[in-house]
Amino acid sequence: MELGARAALDENRCCGYFPALKAVPGIHSDLPACRAFEHRLPSIVHCGVEYRFNFIRLSLIQQSVDPAFHLDSDAATALSGDVTTLGQRRVARLLLNLSLLSERVLHFLDVDPCCVDLTSDGSYVRAADPRRLMERSLTVVIPARRGSRVGGLLFAANGVLHSGVDGAGGHFVAAYGTDEMDLTDSSDCPA
Repeated sequence: MELGARAALDENRCCGYFPALKAVPGIHSDLPACRAFEHRLPSIVHCGVEYRFNFIRLSLIQQSVDPAFHLDSDAATALSGDVTTLGQRRVARLLLNLSLLSERVLHFLDVDPCCVDLTSDGSYVRAADPRRLMERSLTVVIPARRGSRVGGLLFAANGVLHSGVDGAGGHFVAAYGTDEMDLTDSSDCPA
């Protein structure tokens, strides 16, 4: 309800709680229900790995029609990390679909990001020419929540060019993640 009320007032009909951005002007951080959610479920352990809460976001309308394939530059916000160290870190994302009504579709490219042209705008890293790669586009569907049963997807967010695309009803997602130095031998590929 809290995010919905804020999203209804937003020109893009979208609102999110991003604790890592609380000091940034224009970012809503006075969201007590979202803070309570973060404090109640600060992390999720899956297969022995702890994924920390990163953000929760609600959109009341469709935000995107076409995929905007990108790599997450960090776990906290997906776009505020240091791109110069992106190949030395492993950013893992556990994306949860909290919507009771809509599936969340994640589009991704079945390509090695080391083998395609990338461009960065600040900390936002994207495919330079995604049209050329569309034949390698695949999707995965995260089902809508059923009661307390929540669907999710775990993926290497800095190793897979990906993009969420909304249905007509928008989206309601929570993200957890890790962002750590990659200690594996990855001499042929950064992520």
